[in-house]
Amino acid sequence: MKKVMMLATALAFSTAVALAQDTKEKAKETAHQAGQTADAAADKVGRETKKAGRKISKAAKNTKEDVKEGTNKALDKTDKKLKKAERKLDNSQ
Repeated sequence: MKKVMMLATALAFSTAVALAQDTKEKAKETAHQAGQTADAAADKVGRETKKAGRKISKAAKNTKEDVKEGTNKALDKTDKKLKKAERKLDNSQ
């Protein structure tokens, strides 16, 4: 009877060790997959950030050009009004 109990104990222990090893391997694989998912997410964030940066740069460039154009128009308008005022001044003398 003692041999049967020892054999049963050894079998139970072997089964427990095998299950523990299997659980360990599954945990390792899950951790690996989680790492890959995190890497993929970080890559996507990087791409989206770069894309947003390009959009912001383009918008800033367009705004700069719009401001420059608006300033030039205002300067031209002011110059025309000054010339008109000079002509009126010259004609009145």
